[in-house]
Amino acid sequence: MKKLLLLSTFAITGTLASAQCTPDPLYADSVFGVWPDTTENFMPGMVGVFYSDTLNLIVPANASQIPSDPPLPPLTLDSIQLLSVDGLPPGITVTCNSQTPAACTYLPTQLGCGLIQGTPTATGTFPIELNVRGWSTINIVVPFPVSQDIAFGGYEIVITDNTTSIVSTANAGLTNVRNIPNPFASRTMIEFNAGKAGEARIRVFNLVGEEMWNEVVQTKLGQNRVPFDGAQFPAGVYLYKIESGSNTFTGRMALQR
Repeated sequence: MKKLLLLSTFAITGTLASAQCTPDPLYADSVFGVWPDTTENFMPGMVGVFYSDTLNLIVPANASQIPSDPPLPPLTLDSIQLLSVDGLPPGITVTCNSQTPAACTYLPTQLGCGLIQGTPTATGTFPIELNVRGWSTINIVVPFPVSQDIAFGGYEIVITDNTTSIVSTANAGLTNVRNIPNPFASRTMIEFNAGKAGEARIRVFNLVGEEMWNEVVQTKLGQNRVPFDGAQFPAGVYLYKIESGSNTFTGRMALQR
């Protein structure tokens, strides 16, 4: 799944045109990743209404950092290049801010971004197939560039007609819970939507159930963001639990250095 999440980011943020987007500095502390991931997915849109979503990404330094079955070889990644994005809703295109003179190319460890935008002309659920090419260098006698092409899915964009009503979230409890960036090197932001204003307790545990962090926050209706600093904790996987009234949510986050 991480392979799909990460590589799909590389692809979706590119095209043969340039884009004017600014990477969100919130993700700069991450080791690697893509935001949004396939769980959060891209924003829905409506026919005839201008659509725009920004995708942020950091390419890992080594292909072996991408969990895969079978595992990818431990090759240093030189870059990731978009080849094509298939299945976008009619009227929507993808543009990229290339980090090299080559079109739609991203370099390891550098925060990049891309834009998905346009005015949709048809309704439906549009699965997106992404085609990317990863470049590495093998040193045998002389440096020799090698590449691997990968095609995969995982994302979709839902386009509805412009008469669809907005559903109230007054009694929705906890929704859209995530922490970003994830994985992270020291700091991350725990985000969630609350169905009403009140109080929430956020606790962080290690995988043996030991509580490592505990904080009570005042929440507002809608999106809430709570910073978490893991600089004093060892690298590893942690669980965070949000408790708000009768609503609870447990998520997983990875601290990497």
